[in-house]
Amino acid sequence: MIYLLVIGTVVSTTLSFWFYRRGLTLVAEQKATKELEKRLFPNGEKQRNDVLMTMKVITNNRFSVPLMLDYFFKIKGLQVINLNDPVNFWVKKYLLSPTKMRLNYFEQVKFYETFLNYPEVIGKVMSRNRTSRDINKPSKIYNKNSSLTKNFA
Repeated sequence: MIYLLVIGTVVSTTLSFWFYRRGLTLVAEQKATKELEKRLFPNGEKQRNDVLMTMKVITNNRFSVPLMLDYFFKIKGLQVINLNDPVNFWVKKYLLSPTKMRLNYFEQVKFYETFLNYPEVIGKVMSRNRTSRDINKPSKIYNKNSSLTKNFA
């Protein structure tokens, strides 16, 4: 009788640990990719296919489509979604997990050059004082034309 209790405890602990490590990741991936696809590909399937073709050219067709989408969702999702705002738990968990594929240095540079301003940010962003403001209005905090370097004499 005690053996059954011990075996049951071990099995339940093992399943709980597996679900915590792998199961939550799988659930987060399924739920977050739907949300990210809506945000990153507002024009639908054609826009998604264009991005995938560009990624195939960058990586010389070394990776599969799910791996390239995972990389794109995580890198661009972190740039587009402000994690300080209220964000879906599954999206946050997915975005903060590591990517499944690794690009070499030159592929990473080409990726960032290609997708630097993709997608165009629409709507509001958070400023330093935690109030939302319109992106299209110029401000002292976010000025594309200002120089980031200071001249010291």
